[in-house]
Amino acid sequence: MSDSGPWSALPHRWIHIQLPGYRQLPQHNTYESSQLADLPLIPIQLDDDCEWLRTHGAVRVHGGLNHYQRDIQPSFVEELALRAHVQLPKSFRRFMTHPELQSRARSCTDCYLDPGERIVETIGSIPGHLVHFLSDSQSCSHWYLHILPEGDSAVLASPDLYSLKVENSDWIENPSCRLEGIDLSGLEFAYCAPSFSEFLYRFWIENIRERPAYAPIVGSGYYSTVLNC
Repeated sequence: MSDSGPWSALPHRWIHIQLPGYRQLPQHNTYESSQLADLPLIPIQLDDDCEWLRTHGAVRVHGGLNHYQRDIQPSFVEELALRAHVQLPKSFRRFMTHPELQSRARSCTDCYLDPGERIVETIGSIPGHLVHFLSDSQSCSHWYLHILPEGDSAVLASPDLYSLKVENSDWIENPSCRLEGIDLSGLEFAYCAPSFSEFLYRFWIENIRERPAYAPIVGSGYYSTVLNC
């Protein structure tokens, strides 16, 4: 695991579903979290064009991430980034603007792609911009790409939604969601992946099977086993 730099102050956790036979949990919750350092290594090379997903991921006619739950298209993130003067990483921009790539990934918990209505500035010890891209269908968790001023980025997760326009977010219980700028270190954020490509790979492979059809798989060879199915 590479040095997480300014994000080192945040909890390093992978937010995940259950994987019976590999990651069995005592209670059946929608999501649990594991220490990031305990995750198995990724066994393939990840490229910024997401060709690895075309190679290993099959197109899904139904149930892929190219079926959105709101009227906002994922590609709208490009316009939001332009307004905020934010440079998006190539792999992130490519995935968010190509429905064919999105169709090769799915979610067991009906997560959906959503760029939100604004990009939120972060202040304090971890400055930059917070770009929303994925939400759980019941708002149990939300995932963001956080981009530092110099361009480095990482994926963060939070139980709170920070991507709505301030004037449209009165329903949100957390008052910080209505701020123009937020301090990540004082809020409930977790560092989930050092890059969007790594997040996408782990999310894709852990959701590749229908939950009732999970085969018993034991040990850290889960990622390689699924690739060889």
